[in-house]
Amino acid sequence: MQLETVGEIVRILRGRRDLEQVELARACGWRDASAVSRIETDRIRPTRRTLVKLANALADENTTGARQDIQAWLFRAAGVLPTADEFQQLSEKLPRIETWGQPAMIMDFGWTLWTANDLAVKMLGLPARYSGRNYLELLFEAPGSVRSHLGDRWELIAASTLMEFRAETDRQADRRWRVKLIARLMSMPDFDHLWEASQPSPRGEVFQRRRYQRGDGAVAMVRLTLTADPRLVLTHIIPEDQAMTRTLLEAGLVLA
Repeated sequence: MQLETVGEIVRILRGRRDLEQVELARACGWRDASAVSRIETDRIRPTRRTLVKLANALADENTTGARQDIQAWLFRAAGVLPTADEFQQLSEKLPRIETWGQPAMIMDFGWTLWTANDLAVKMLGLPARYSGRNYLELLFEAPGSVRSHLGDRWELIAASTLMEFRAETDRQADRRWRVKLIARLMSMPDFDHLWEASQPSPRGEVFQRRRYQRGDGAVAMVRLTLTADPRLVLTHIIPEDQAMTRTLLEAGLVLA
């Protein structure tokens, strides 16, 4: 379902259920259709509680899909980040990245890092307690294990990471989670000038593949939205040639 706003999702799913606005309103426990009308035209931002009501009312296995799936799409469109409990509940549906032979991580659209395999932990120098922490805060905190581990490579990696973050989130600049995150980051060393130097992108979506040339070899960074919950994004780093494969093997960052 490639719809961007809560209003679009509700309007399309209500049509699939062949419901009038007043019927959907009553299913949600509201007296009239005015709230549904305002939601469908994106004149108001529904609360989490309202989104849950809408998902319950719109769910139908034969026409619109499961309640959990609709709720996840509504949460994503509304900018509602997953909680630790929600991530834990999804664990059985997520890729088993711990068995993969290359670094891989799963984070949400707000760049909270939820899980990483051992190769990603080693590559980035992630601290033991990283799950549920924002990836950018892990990258910029000083003293920090990530920053110290990356050494001379840190500034280049930080700058390119900010460009990708802005490409994916600038359209959500007024969301509370993003405003609070940027405010926290502004107090961290070097963030302000790298943030000002990074260029916002009109892309506004999770990129699928980028290629990075490093020395004699290259790696591909693949980022994909997960079907288990569209709020979650998988990042997978793959060597693209023999030279890079050999380099990463020698560093213990990929498995043969």
